Amino acid sequence: MRFPDRRLKEILISFVGAIAALAQAEAEEKWNPAQTYVLAASIIEWPAKAGLAPFDQEQRLDQALVDQFKRSGVPANHIIFLKDSAATHAAIISTLASLGERAGEGSTFIFYFQGHGSRKLFCCYDTDPKNPDQTELHSDEVFATLSKTWKGNRLLLLGDCCSAGSFASVVRHYEKEKPNVRAGCFASATASNVSTGRWTFASSLIQIFAGDPRVDRNGDGKITLIEAGQFIYKRMKYEENQLAGFTFDRLFRKDFVIRATAAGSKAVPRIPGPHQIGDILEAKDSEGKWYVSEIIHWRNGSSPYRVHFYGWDSKWDEWVGSNRLRPIVRPKLNVAQQYEIQWEDKNWYLGTITKSVEDWFYFVHYESEGGADDEWVTADRARRPGAATEKEKPQFVAATSRPVSIGEMVAAQWFHDWYRARITANINGTYAVLYDDASKGRLAPDDLIAIASRSEIHVGDRVLACWENKPRMFPGKVESINDKTVTVRWEDGSAPSEVALTGVARIKP
Repeated sequence: MRFPDRRLKEILISFVGAIAALAQAEAEEKWNPAQTYVLAASIIEWPAKAGLAPFDQEQRLDQALVDQFKRSGVPANHIIFLKDSAATHAAIISTLASLGERAGEGSTFIFYFQGHGSRKLFCCYDTDPKNPDQTELHSDEVFATLSKTWKGNRLLLLGDCCSAGSFASVVRHYEKEKPNVRAGCFASATASNVSTGRWTFASSLIQIFAGDPRVDRNGDGKITLIEAGQFIYKRMKYEENQLAGFTFDRLFRKDFVIRATAAGSKAVPRIPGPHQIGDILEAKDSEGKWYVSEIIHWRNGSSPYRVHFYGWDSKWDEWVGSNRLRPIVRPKLNVAQQYEIQWEDKNWYLGTITKSVEDWFYFVHYESEGGADDEWVTADRARRPGAATEKEKPQFVAATSRPVSIGEMVAAQWFHDWYRARITANINGTYAVLYDDASKGRLAPDDLIAIASRSEIHVGDRVLACWENKPRMFPGKVESINDKTVTVRWEDGSAPSEVALTGVARIKP
């Protein structure tokens, strides 16, 4: 059936208009403060039973951040600030649920948490180490709570504490289970690292939501999601020597506009010469000392660059010439190589570097550990192995040193015990293993000893063997060899017993 020309024209106009409207809506995707709800939970002191160190009261910026949300257009009755003693576990959970329900469809929900944290656990005011399940906020609780009551379409998590990157698990939950929600997270530190107590992350958020033109690196008058993430990343990297993170689901557009730059503010200008405003490098102060710094202004003259020395108050800013500027150079570590790493207790432990970011941050796996304490470090916390870490060498060493391969059965260390396991992957000098009890680990080569073949075993050999053919392995000496088993005399004095050949690894006497 043919439409009259006029009807066809109307359909085409309507279709083209709809496409144009969709394209415009897509192009103008941006934050709507009027439809935003904010829960801020911030704690700087805890009861004695928590055993947690307080933060500096004078420098706190949580109230300033809440005030900035209001200035940005978030209605005051859309914001709940749980401060210190008000931020109990029960209060945070109940407020997430009730505020989420109030927010309704089409809303944006922002959750800011500041305080102490560990991997996937965040310390509420009533934190009790003896009862963590009821007094500490688990990152998975955020999803479990909001998913029941909140029907909005955009979630932003702001983690300002140690292991804040654990909030990325909430993003992954939404991506998998509620893909209609755009979820994202800015974190002051990765899930495996401590965070500064100097409020640098909160200060960065205030600059972002205030429309500071320094965040707008391309000078188009808009602060996008990716620009905000990069701004936080650089401030935490250069000011705090800390690896910050930002995680967003794959459909959360990176050019999503948080806001326009502040009214009346000028775009960061291009300036002549090799450096630009916003560049981060090392600058020499008037006393001849070099500091990581940011160029914040420019003028004509012999000292054209005004720099801010990171970690110092703005009153120490100086005008300098090019001869007082230099690139930042840091020592480099080698992936897959072992180093001594300084832990939080200031002692040194043996570890293997498994990956790096920008030759600035290095992920370390600690020798003879199960992987729970693996973390990102910088080169100033590493040194060549020496006598100080000899005590960290594995208790048992392979009788014959040889490389192991994926799929091979091995004796694998778990802290100071040994279990049978299968190698599942080689990851930058470390090995992923699947223990016989189905648990997983990441180990350095020294933590692995290959299961011996029948031809390799001899009477009198010292071995690690599966006692009673269970996964755990103990040292002993081979007394006799059969077709499929060996008889082992155990070093702890237990009676000799037979062990399957598939559960025996040769070790040095």
